[in-house]
Amino acid sequence: MRKVLLGIFSFLALLVIGTVGYASSGTQILSQQKVTPFGRVTGTTKGTLVAFKKTSSGIQMATTHRLSQYRNTAWTVSRSASVRQANGRSQRYVYVTSTNAKRHTTGWVLKRDLKTPSKVNLNAPYISQNKVKAWMGCESASLLEGLHYKGAMRSTGLVAFMKKLPRSKTNNPNTGFAGSPYKVTPGVFQSIFPKPLAKWGNRYHSVKNISGAKVSKLRSELRMNHPVVVYVTLHFAKAHYGHYFWGTGINNSHVMLLDGYKNGAYHVADPNQGKYWVSAKKFTRSYNYKHYAVTIQ
Repeated sequence: MRKVLLGIFSFLALLVIGTVGYASSGTQILSQQKVTPFGRVTGTTKGTLVAFKKTSSGIQMATTHRLSQYRNTAWTVSRSASVRQANGRSQRYVYVTSTNAKRHTTGWVLKRDLKTPSKVNLNAPYISQNKVKAWMGCESASLLEGLHYKGAMRSTGLVAFMKKLPRSKTNNPNTGFAGSPYKVTPGVFQSIFPKPLAKWGNRYHSVKNISGAKVSKLRSELRMNHPVVVYVTLHFAKAHYGHYFWGTGINNSHVMLLDGYKNGAYHVADPNQGKYWVSAKKFTRSYNYKHYAVTIQ
């Protein structure tokens, strides 16, 4: 990162981390830095989005949008800045980009004007793997649920979708689906892992492998209207491990679509059992065995 000190006058001193900025004897940007992107939604519709504009005398803040225009918009926060205004008051601004609009809106907004919602429920559609006797097809069904939520592949059912399921010639779930989604194959770990699943999903929509993500990251994805395919255990039970030529697997593994949360619980569209809330304790323990996740953006 680059540090620039502008010392024309002592009261114009400005430290900028990562991005060159400008200051005047009025408004000053004290510091600016990148942050790990995370999602928030509008908290107070009285707030405004502003732009820091260079003028002949330094920096001015110009209002570009009002949050009242974006009452249900989710935002990604990517930068943070401490700003001292002409009255001497310092406030924290964050740089946001809208996520649920065809044309993204950007700008700086007071951090206090954004909040993390206590509850999100995307209400993704449910697709039953059992209805078509795809006993081992939870990954395909979960992915298709997410694609349907995003408006992709809506005229495609699970059977037709699985005809395009990438298969592993060596029964290695790291390279494709191992075995058959319609029957139990002894000695084979019948699954497709996040990397090849995300690659398959990207044929139809923006799908990203976020394996390794903490549950807080999953909630952030949901706040940005991104349902997440999660690898957990059947009935959220304790993991039972098995050893295979490609590594260690969880024999009672199960996959479903995470589409909501609230205080103390998560909401899922489970291809095996339907849509329901599960306690945060059970979900987190089950998810943390592998931290495998794929987000549909």
